[in-house]
Amino acid sequence: MKIFISCIFVFISFSLVAQIRTNMPQFTPHQQHDTLDYFNKKDSLKIKLPKLPAGRYKIFTIENDTISVDTTLTIRDAYRFNQLFKDDFDYLPFSNIGHVLTQLSFDITDTDIIPGFVGQPKLTDYWPHPNIPFYFTPTPYSDLSYLNGMGQGQILNALFATNINKQLNVAANYRGLNSLGLYKNSVATSRRFLGSLNFNNRANTYRLKTYYYTYEKSNDENGGIANPLEFEQAGDIYSDRSRINVKLTDAHTQLKIHRLFVGQQYALVKQNLSLFNNLTYAGHAYKFEQKKATDLIGIASSGNGAVKDTVFLSHFQNIAGLKFQFHQLAVQSGIRYSHQVYTFDSLKVINNIYIPQKTIFNDLSLDNKARLNLGKLNFRGQLNIGFTKNIAGYYLAGQVRYKPNPQIGIFGEVKSLSKRPDFKYLLYQSAYDKFNWNHLDFKNESKQKISAQITHQYLGKLIFNQILINNYTYFGADSLPHQNTSGIQYLSVKYQKDFYYKKWGLATDFKWQKVLQGAGILHLPGYILRGSLFFSNYYFQHNLWVQTGFTAKYFEAYYANAYNPVLSDFVLQHQRKIGGYPIIDYFLNFKIKRFRFYFKLAHLNALGKQKNPDYYAAPLQPYPDFNIRFGLRWIFFN
Repeated sequence: MKIFISCIFVFISFSLVAQIRTNMPQFTPHQQHDTLDYFNKKDSLKIKLPKLPAGRYKIFTIENDTISVDTTLTIRDAYRFNQLFKDDFDYLPFSNIGHVLTQLSFDITDTDIIPGFVGQPKLTDYWPHPNIPFYFTPTPYSDLSYLNGMGQGQILNALFATNINKQLNVAANYRGLNSLGLYKNSVATSRRFLGSLNFNNRANTYRLKTYYYTYEKSNDENGGIANPLEFEQAGDIYSDRSRINVKLTDAHTQLKIHRLFVGQQYALVKQNLSLFNNLTYAGHAYKFEQKKATDLIGIASSGNGAVKDTVFLSHFQNIAGLKFQFHQLAVQSGIRYSHQVYTFDSLKVINNIYIPQKTIFNDLSLDNKARLNLGKLNFRGQLNIGFTKNIAGYYLAGQVRYKPNPQIGIFGEVKSLSKRPDFKYLLYQSAYDKFNWNHLDFKNESKQKISAQITHQYLGKLIFNQILINNYTYFGADSLPHQNTSGIQYLSVKYQKDFYYKKWGLATDFKWQKVLQGAGILHLPGYILRGSLFFSNYYFQHNLWVQTGFTAKYFEAYYANAYNPVLSDFVLQHQRKIGGYPIIDYFLNFKIKRFRFYFKLAHLNALGKQKNPDYYAAPLQPYPDFNIRFGLRWIFFN
């Protein structure tokens, strides 16, 4: 590892000295000069920074997809103020924030042919590589957020970004979560840190993007309620949720990820042909600990002794290739070398199943991307082809955006891929005999998706999704991995529209979905509804914006997957349904300049079910009771 990091720094230093030609960032070359002209030879700390519109502050990704910083307060913004900091319409939280969430809908989220790791449901607030943000800030930019926890605790998110000069932008982001929870053994903590740097030389011929990202999530795992009657017929005795008995009182899981990325680009022929090189190193670690093995989970090789399951994955990849850009067309193609080491604590043989201690994969793939902008019509494509065994397969994606006028937007997407299932299905080792398997012979999952979205300023938004999957891989009711050979067919239609009349508003979301084939292994509610009736108005000479109202959410009862704490994943079950009940919240939000405050009486209707609650987020995992949620967000532009 030390040798690897040293090589990277030598590589960067050599590149900075060489100053080989490359492209400027594509997003706003003219805006960079317009907004940064105030920088001169004087100390920038001694001059008064100008007031610039929020739209001049940009957030962009590795692919230079950009959005402007938004300081407004709308109902859609209020939906995003939760533990995910994104709209949770398709999710159902467990009793404590910072744990996993039940997913009420289905989608293909793959963006590559590299298999995933263990404990994927834990990654609720994790940033994968394509989502890492970089910043364009003509003046120093800060973004602070706070949200209270369950019982005791809080979520704190702090971001600071600034341009050191016209060529160099740096940013640091920290997010911390601590929440005690109301049930026994349900403490949740998580940490996330990102440090990023974006550099262009004065001639705009060399480009460097680099970041270091760490993510850690720890959860006490109680395995759910031991006796559902203690919750469903609680009465006054168990109104204190800490009195309810749970299955596990000594289990704990921890997931750690760290990632280092260095991406460079050099112009070879003016600014039309460039050489690029992207280096990434990522380390993953998952651990399940228990002070004493229990028969509730299974037979352990250690008898009644302590359990400590650990699994590691290190991944180094290097992509090098050429990028061609001519006017509005950009095409890049590169060869990727991938080195993965998947490791357990020891070699193990359980019931004649051989579980190797270490598995090493060295693979090559061809990575291609293309963009074409034709005014109101934009195209994007990606094709990854794996040549070697571990990543033998392909990933093909195409997107088109068309905006004929300011009122209408059309988006279409097609995905087709064939890739190996995630590592958690292929190879796993545990102190519990049941959770040991070697399925390296599993076939590739084949997935296809067609998606279309039409947005109209007055008529709303309509989203259509169709998904087909062959060799779908999942954890069955026995908590073991299985592959379905008969195929999965999924269809969904979502409609979203906000209505306004004077100072009143009604926000509506409706999703209909159906599993046309494979309903026995893909359990989802047939529909999800959400509506908000609210009142908004300015006060104190338009200095205070207030928004208040009620939100109701409802989804059809269905056999939701159960949560398995050993795997930190969901498994099939056919015994208990959840859903079929409303969730009603009251909210009061206000905004003063760039300061926003959020207040919510969450799950208000639970007050009427205190003695006989029947609401769950997953079998034996209660949905949160009535609770008071509040938080704030404050943005600074200096």
